[in-house]
Amino acid sequence: MEYAPGVKINDLEGLRRMNVDPDRMARLAVEAYLQQVLRFGFFHADPHPGNVAVDTGDPEGLGRLVIYDYGMMGRVPNEVRGGFLELFYAVFEKNSDNAVKALSKMGVLVDTGGDLTAVKRTADFFLGSFDQRVETQEKQRETNKDEYESDFKAKRTKEEKKTRRKQILSNIGEDLLVVSKDQPFRFPAELTFVVRAFSVLDGIGKSLNKKFDIGEISAPYARSLLIEDNPSSLPPQVVARQRDFQRRFDKQNKAIINLFKGPDAIEEIADVVRAIERGKLKIRVRALEAERAIDRVSVMQDVLLKAMIACAAVNVGTVMFVCGMLVQAKVAFGVSAAFGLQAVAAQGKLSKLVKKEASYSGAA
Repeated sequence: MEYAPGVKINDLEGLRRMNVDPDRMARLAVEAYLQQVLRFGFFHADPHPGNVAVDTGDPEGLGRLVIYDYGMMGRVPNEVRGGFLELFYAVFEKNSDNAVKALSKMGVLVDTGGDLTAVKRTADFFLGSFDQRVETQEKQRETNKDEYESDFKAKRTKEEKKTRRKQILSNIGEDLLVVSKDQPFRFPAELTFVVRAFSVLDGIGKSLNKKFDIGEISAPYARSLLIEDNPSSLPPQVVARQRDFQRRFDKQNKAIINLFKGPDAIEEIADVVRAIERGKLKIRVRALEAERAIDRVSVMQDVLLKAMIACAAVNVGTVMFVCGMLVQAKVAFGVSAAFGLQAVAAQGKLSKLVKKEASYSGAA
């Protein structure tokens, strides 16, 4: 047991009295957790401010992290950890194909037989948005760091939210509908505490720096970890150039191969065209609007059928009641009530379906 006094990491005034840079400590906290999750796969699962402190026991006196209470620890399986690393690197490279592969490796994205093209297009949009946001923040910080970090990010106005929503839906509204229908995403239980830990760290970071952005720190640092994880003993800069050269070489090699495969490919295309002309080839196209229309019609038919049965049961029950058949009338009224409730529930389902489509298409 060791006595390790320190100042809570979210005590901004206490850190300043110790001449410790709060922004540096926020970055160190995130980097420490990236090390735990991505390199070792074993991490502290409860990093709230009471369990994370700062002292000046390091040789330079700049401040170091002190972490208490190891009663709640988490472990990340090697397969998931490898997928995490590849996902971070894909984000850094803005490569949606690699991001989708990394999510599959982690078990977050599963093959449900649906169309992964929609997932890739959605990933492309959000990777582009993330890169644009980080680039804008870096420019603003370089222009006037003190002014930029003096206050929290301004809250969007109602008009700005509406404009942003329209921008997203105009780009990937159809894709989001496809993804919501296919439901290819799963959330592995082992990632629960990882997400919780990083959400807590994000809150700590914002208490120390109002413009703290955990994503801005994570992507390049994870890239460094991925390079360091390379089995070669070359410096990280050399490994990065090596990967870039390999990527360029693969593209050139593919181009040279295509020079020789081109004539065969043209012949294959001609065969396909001839097969279409002769009616020997059928092309299946996924008509998303037609699929949604069929779903709506199916639910509407369900509503009408149950409503008709409920009405018929009411009529039968009324006739039986008039004829003095009280027991049979009660049964008929019970059937009517049951189908009536089911019809109301189906109508609610239809309303939700229409509202959901309207929200994704930007009509709502």
